[in-house]
Amino acid sequence: MLVEPNLDVMLHDKRVGNKFALVTLALKRARQINDGSPPLIALSGLKKPVSRALEEIMANQVKAIPAPPDDGPRFTVETSESGS
Repeated sequence: MLVEPNLDVMLHDKRVGNKFALVTLALKRARQINDGSPPLIALSGLKKPVSRALEEIMANQVKAIPAPPDDGPRFTVETSESGS
């Protein structure tokens, strides 16, 4: 099965850091998309929410923000819409 964008490239590019963080970030963004959040990049064709989320992460439109150490190992999703 061919997955686009290439997950190995994303992990070695240091965009997210590790597989757990990538999966968590993609899951949170995919839930936002399912809940009606507008797309951050234009994609041709119909894409599933997880594929769209991975494309947005690859395009640097979605980034992980580590939570403060007091709150535990959670991540929040920062999109270009959230004002950064």
